[in-house]
Amino acid sequence: MNKATLQRTIPVLLAGLLLWYVIRDVPLQEIGNQFRLANYGWLSLVGLLIGLFYVVRAARWQLTLQAIGYQPSLFRATVALLAGSLASMIVPGAGELTRCGSLQRTDGIPISQGIGSVVAERIVDLFMLALVLLLTITLEFRRAKDFLSSLTLALPGTLVIVIGVVGLVGVSIAIWQLLKHPVLQKHPLMASLIGIGQGFSRGFMSIRQLPNPGLFIALTLLIQGLAWLSTYVLLLTTADTHNLPPEAALTILAVSSLGGLAVPTQGGIGTYHFFVSRALILYGFTASQGAVAATFLHAVGFGFNLLLSSASFLLLPILIARKSVSQPEHTS
Repeated sequence: MNKATLQRTIPVLLAGLLLWYVIRDVPLQEIGNQFRLANYGWLSLVGLLIGLFYVVRAARWQLTLQAIGYQPSLFRATVALLAGSLASMIVPGAGELTRCGSLQRTDGIPISQGIGSVVAERIVDLFMLALVLLLTITLEFRRAKDFLSSLTLALPGTLVIVIGVVGLVGVSIAIWQLLKHPVLQKHPLMASLIGIGQGFSRGFMSIRQLPNPGLFIALTLLIQGLAWLSTYVLLLTTADTHNLPPEAALTILAVSSLGGLAVPTQGGIGTYHFFVSRALILYGFTASQGAVAATFLHAVGFGFNLLLSSASFLLLPILIARKSVSQPEHTS
């Protein structure tokens, strides 16, 4: 088995293992009842909020691209973003490359600069995640303490992650020093890599050149607000979760985001179920009830994401075919 196949197989096996572990003792009929008895009025609102969430994310990405001289329309940026979302459901981590590649084909924006702008966004999102965690701990200190205590067995895995990150940084510094050698810099391949690196750097630094930083901050806050609101409205769709406080939606958002970073799987399958079901125990749910609720919440969110992302793949070939008419000129 080659490395690429192994990288694709491990997340699938991990997702399946986590999902089996969470729902192994849960009757499937209970999960089916959640869908049968759900309030479809609230579910429709969840779908609208998720769609708006993607539009606002695309609008923020549009700002970073405008900072480096490109003018993609909000519609094309949204389609590219959704295409990346679908790719990440298939291969974790492939979403960024896919959405930048999609926008290159529709607007001619170099992938290296597109990825740089996405990395800048990701850093901002990590900062916002830290704020969400801080807010969650502040509002739900007792529950947060209990939840972290229940995950003490995961500390060895966390230690491995920390060591891996430190090692990666060290290797990166060593490679960077090696690449600065005059002989290597004269090689044609190195010249190409330097060009790609400069494009990446330009996209990454776009966040410092924003024409409207206030709007960027407002959109970032709105993104987090929509993520919380869609989660809270989703809780209102079933009788089991209807009475949970708004703080529960914040807790679910925090632990599912952390879980996705710690254990990335396709569409959060398994990871979401494990972390959210454990978090719901802190609100009086049994392990079985938490598993049923987490499975329902994930299935609805995953379903809406899959529906919107699949639609983007139907639209993408049309936009590519119209590239010569719709592509904006590079203003730099």
